[in-house]
Amino acid sequence: MNVLLRVAGPDRTATHARQLARQVAELDSLTMAAALRLAHERIEAGDPLALAAPGQIWALRPDVDEDDAPARALGILARTTQPPTVLAQDEHGTVEALPLNVLDLFHLTTWEDQPWA
Repeated sequence: MNVLLRVAGPDRTATHARQLARQVAELDSLTMAAALRLAHERIEAGDPLALAAPGQIWALRPDVDEDDAPARALGILARTTQPPTVLAQDEHGTVEALPLNVLDLFHLTTWEDQPWA
């Protein structure tokens, strides 16, 4: 089972996949069917570019040294696609814009409407 399905459930995962597919279709000039197939593949692979969304909490992977990461956990407040960044809040309340690829150091743990609430 992919991480998004486990964390968010089937309805939210399907909604997220459709939203991602619409973005991919627009940005890459693909048909909706091709974009949806690509979205599902990226979600299944656990690609942070496909997974990251506001409301999620990402925890530092156990194999990553804390000194190599901006925080032990990040709550995603917003994201942009051009360039791919996330506005994230760490466990101490510090908010920072980070390149989306920083999430490669983390794993998705929860998806709530109000992270850190």
